[in-house]
Amino acid sequence: MQNLSVLDKLLIPEATKASPVIEVQGLSKHYGSVQVLKEINLSIEPGEVVAVIGPSGSGKSTLLRCINQLEPAEAGTVTVAGLTIKGGVDPDRSTLQHFKRNLGMVFQSFNLFPHLTVLENITLAQRRVLGRTTEVANERAMSLLKRVGLEQKASQYPARCSGGQQQRIAICRALALDPKIMLFDEPTSALDPEVGLEVLAVMRELAQDGMTMMIVTHEMSFAEDVSNRVIVMADGKIIEEGTSSRVMRHSENERVKQFLSAVRNR
Repeated sequence: MQNLSVLDKLLIPEATKASPVIEVQGLSKHYGSVQVLKEINLSIEPGEVVAVIGPSGSGKSTLLRCINQLEPAEAGTVTVAGLTIKGGVDPDRSTLQHFKRNLGMVFQSFNLFPHLTVLENITLAQRRVLGRTTEVANERAMSLLKRVGLEQKASQYPARCSGGQQQRIAICRALALDPKIMLFDEPTSALDPEVGLEVLAVMRELAQDGMTMMIVTHEMSFAEDVSNRVIVMADGKIIEEGTSSRVMRHSENERVKQFLSAVRNR
C-alpha cells in the first residue's frame, strides 16, 4: 500500500495484512503521446474491497483493463495471486490463461451474447475454459441465478431482461468461473438509479461474503459504506488512498475535496 497514514494502517484489520492478491508496481500506459497511467503502485489483500474513484479521464478504467490484461502496459508489473506479468513483454498463452483465471470482470455494458439464453451465457465459458460438463455447468449457473433472484430468467434471451437483470446475469457469468478477485468497471453507470440499486445489492452481498473486489465507481455512498479502502485517481496518478471513512469524510487533499464536493453537489 502507498500513501497510507498511521491511522489508516491501524484501522485496516489484521486479516487483510496478508500477501497481496493483486500487486501493481510502476504501471505505465500511453495512448499515443498521452500518458494515461503514470507509474501506478497499489496492492490489494485477500478479502479486501477497494473502491477506485476520481474524475472522468483519470485512468480508472484503464487501470482495471491493464490489470486484467485487456490493455497492454508499456512498463511496470502486475502480479495476481502470485503470477506476474511485465509491461512491454507479451506473455505466452498459457501464462495469460492462468493469470486471467483468477480474475472476474464486469463492465459498464453487459456484453451478453444476444443469441444465447441466459443459462447458455453463463455456462459457455464454464464448459470451454474450465472443461465442466453441461450438467455441472448448468447446476453452477442455476445456483448463481437463484442467488441474484433470476432463476426464472434462465431460458429467456438477454433482450427480454431489463438492464439491471442483464448486469446481474453478467455478474453471475463472471462468478461462475470461480475467480479469486472480481473487477467492476462502473457496473451501474448505464442503469437508472433505481435499477442500479439491484446490482449494488448483489455487490454488497459479495463483499459481505468475503469476495476480494476492486470497483471503479461513481457511487460515492457505496464506496464509503461497502469498501474497506478508497483509492482516488486524477491525471493518471493515485493522489490519495486510505480507509473509506477518512478519505470520503476527512481528506486533507484539496484535489480530492474538490472532486468529492463536485460529485455530491451535482
